[in-house]
Amino acid sequence: MIIIKLRELLWEKNISSVQLHNATGISKSKISEIIRGKRTNVTLETVEKICLYIGCKIEDLIQIKKELP
Repeated sequence: MIIIKLRELLWEKNISSVQLHNATGISKSKISEIIRGKRTNVTLETVEKICLYIGCKIEDLIQIKKELP
């Protein structure tokens, strides 16, 4: 399972979703869906924009969690 840790990173860096939207142009609804875990099919372009703005590595943002059989 893929987990996108955007909520945690925004909290850690004291950045609001509105600030992220204004700086990157990523839609507010897409940011909200990522934060709530409703969207995991994020493009590499979106990942790049988030990482460049927040100042993180891809592995800080995306985690792969092994599901038990």
